[in-house]
Amino acid sequence: MQTLNSRVAIGLLLAAFYLTLLPFVMHGFDTIGVGFSQDAARHSYLFADGANFGNAAMLVHILAGTFLVALVPLQLLKGLRLKYNRFHRMMGACLVVLAWITGLAGMSYIPLRGTIGGPLMSAAFFLYGLCLFTAALMVARRALEGDRAGHWAWGLRLFWLALGSWLYRVHYTLWYLLTGGVGSEPDFSGPFDLVQNFAFFVPYLLALQIWIAHRRPRHQGALVTNP
Repeated sequence: MQTLNSRVAIGLLLAAFYLTLLPFVMHGFDTIGVGFSQDAARHSYLFADGANFGNAAMLVHILAGTFLVALVPLQLLKGLRLKYNRFHRMMGACLVVLAWITGLAGMSYIPLRGTIGGPLMSAAFFLYGLCLFTAALMVARRALEGDRAGHWAWGLRLFWLALGSWLYRVHYTLWYLLTGGVGSEPDFSGPFDLVQNFAFFVPYLLALQIWIAHRRPRHQGALVTNP
């Protein structure tokens, strides 16, 4: 059983997360509104006149990604997972589908339109989409196989990857608050921008892998119980 202090701490963390997420969600829906407008290309570099497939891919990517980021923290709440296991499974299935859609839509857009930061950003973002898609695939596969240890490990990877777009913006927000934007350029060609192409997901995955390797023995060999 969770202690009162731990429940309060988790509640405060969730509240802080959703407060910082609010501008991200509002920006996402604003961009979707722009995408459906008649002159979307004039208001955002993400859209182009006559590029219906690319524009649709970006709209789907933003919509699915916004819901993915907003919902994924709920999946790690232990009390919710243990008390409402069926809800946990249904939410997990929704998150897997959202991650697939987000990853596939982004990976469809990049070869067609590229990114504002050029080839390096395009390669990094495509790799991120591939990692997101793969993590979701493995979460579903391990669950169906009854591999609790594998499901646990891939679920954590999916969690951090799902937060990637939010972390990307958090990094920029903190950097601009601390330095005023040193090393960042409007075309994302500055030193900080180049590092950021990978820094919003690769270091987190590496740190997580070390943590998983340390904790895995506690989960190894366990089976997923049926509802």
